[in-house]
Amino acid sequence: MLATRNPDGPPRPRRRRRLLAAAGLAAALLAPASPAGAALPPAAPAPPAPQAAVGTASLAAADGFASVSALGRNGTTGGAGGPVVTVTTTAQFLGHIARPGPYVIQVAGTITLPTGANDGMWNVASDKTIVGLGDDATLSGGGLNIGVPVDDDVTSPPANAVHNIIIRNLHLTGATDDLINVQMFSHHIWIDHNEFSNGDDGAVDIKRGSDFVTVSWNHFHDHDKTLLLGHDEDAGPQDLGRLRVTYHHNFFDRSDQRNPRVRFSALAHVYNNHYNDNSYGVASTYDAAVLMENNYFYSVNNPGRVAFSGDLGRIVERGNILVACNHPIETRGTVPDPRGYYPYTLDPAVSVPTIVPAGAGPGKVTAVATAPAPALAGPDGFAAVAALGQNGTTGGAGGPTVTATNAADFLEHIDTVGPLVIQVTGRIAITSKQGVRPNKTIVGVGNAEITGGGLDFYRSYNVIVRNINFTNAEDDAINVGQNSHHIWIDHNRFSGAVDGSVDIVRGADYVTVSWNHFDHSDKSMLIGHSDGAASTDVGRLKVSIHHNFFDHSRQRHPRVRFGEPVHVYNNYFLGNALYGVASTENAGVLVEGNYFRDVPHPMWSASGYADSGPGRAVQRHNVYVGSGVPETNGTVVEPRTYYPYTLDAAADVPALVVAGAGTGRI
Repeated sequence: MLATRNPDGPPRPRRRRRLLAAAGLAAALLAPASPAGAALPPAAPAPPAPQAAVGTASLAAADGFASVSALGRNGTTGGAGGPVVTVTTTAQFLGHIARPGPYVIQVAGTITLPTGANDGMWNVASDKTIVGLGDDATLSGGGLNIGVPVDDDVTSPPANAVHNIIIRNLHLTGATDDLINVQMFSHHIWIDHNEFSNGDDGAVDIKRGSDFVTVSWNHFHDHDKTLLLGHDEDAGPQDLGRLRVTYHHNFFDRSDQRNPRVRFSALAHVYNNHYNDNSYGVASTYDAAVLMENNYFYSVNNPGRVAFSGDLGRIVERGNILVACNHPIETRGTVPDPRGYYPYTLDPAVSVPTIVPAGAGPGKVTAVATAPAPALAGPDGFAAVAALGQNGTTGGAGGPTVTATNAADFLEHIDTVGPLVIQVTGRIAITSKQGVRPNKTIVGVGNAEITGGGLDFYRSYNVIVRNINFTNAEDDAINVGQNSHHIWIDHNRFSGAVDGSVDIVRGADYVTVSWNHFDHSDKSMLIGHSDGAASTDVGRLKVSIHHNFFDHSRQRHPRVRFGEPVHVYNNYFLGNALYGVASTENAGVLVEGNYFRDVPHPMWSASGYADSGPGRAVQRHNVYVGSGVPETNGTVVEPRTYYPYTLDAAADVPALVVAGAGTGRI
């Protein structure tokens, strides 16, 4: 006979418990308000769940305790207002959950969390939404830790307590410790529509003064210690008056114990959950206050206990249904009314076995859509100027929207005549430089990547390129040439190109390069391809370069020949080994409001650069930290003769640009 694992008491013979439960309705004890009925769950149609109809739910707001205004929070909003990113690898996932500031992190496919020195528990920073895409997004092998390190001497919420976390639509399985651990006064946490299985310890443990948490519409199965609320009997100094948690519409599907086990909680509200074949449902100890209402218990040995391994707890029960259970719900004392904190509507307990298995778990909510609409905000700088027959740069606006998931489709779309919005998903591997026809918007969805080759603009115009990771181009990642004009290159990331990341040459004009991350690139940006190009370039090459992160990129930020004005403002130059900006061959470059850190040569102009003759450069309002002296020369045409603009304070640029540049920010 197999014994059920039960560290809270002696091993229980699972087979015998099931035989007793199946012995008939004579052994089934119903709550006073419960109707008599068969031992099997009812098959009658149920009213719709309050969350949303199955399969059509969206990212609705949190309810229960996670919705309460307290501790400086107006409910739980997660990463709302921050960038939306899609992660497909372990490194991406771990990098984004640990970042400061709000993020909506969409998980695609399976992410394996390594065990490492931390037993596989990975910290989640405040203000995050972690949501699975589709119905198969999975976190496997490790767990999520929400909370600062344990300190028994801290008995009130610290200033750095983790807060405002949403976790939805994920499969969490196979952790070597907890699947989710909430600790050390973390608050405003919403754990919703997930599936938990096969963790080594707790599925969702909430402890050490944590507060204002909702655990809703989750499917727990093939797991032993499901939900712990309050970690041990010595935790009163941290837990008393806290641990307010709502558990509703969860499916405890043969999850053996702790559904939940509660110590000290000021109020655990357990309603409309479906319990199926469990050792016990709820255990309240150490004077914890638990309200159990309108739950459905089928084949549960002990649906609710107050006498359980420690000081007695308190349970008030009402409206529950017990079928084929061996013991009644134990009750004791009084508990606060949850409606003193938040409103809620109960489903009839008789409907719970229908609506909860149908609605709980992943695949029932819709993740945040990252596909940008064609009506994205327009460009600024030179790309916004009305000239050469163009009223600014609108890209593919007004044309169809298509999605490219492979190289063949992508190359066909960029070669199509007429306006087109091309949404890029996944990784597109191309070779060489591929031509882009006029009137196109090329925009990445999630973590889109173009690798191996690049984009070539040859007598093209009115093109927008946004939210793309350009990696390992065998030549240039983007080449704007041969009199192309009105090009907007915005919120991309460039790394590993053999030649230029963005080259603007051969009479190109009216270009804006904004909010890009040049990540350890070598030749970042060339404006004017050679010293002998005066006949094509003089009077052209008008380019705005703003709010880019030149992150340990080596040179050409930009290197300019002949162009005027080239307007370089509010960029963050960090650790550029050769130089920042070089103006040569009589180019006119205005460099203003930038932040240079650890750049030995911020600007070349009067000396020229390499074999090129001198240029003109004006600098104003820049900050230089650990950097050399900028070289200036002559005067430059004012950009405001072409377009209006507002400078950010140079001192604010590192924070603004690091937070806003690159992919995943639009």
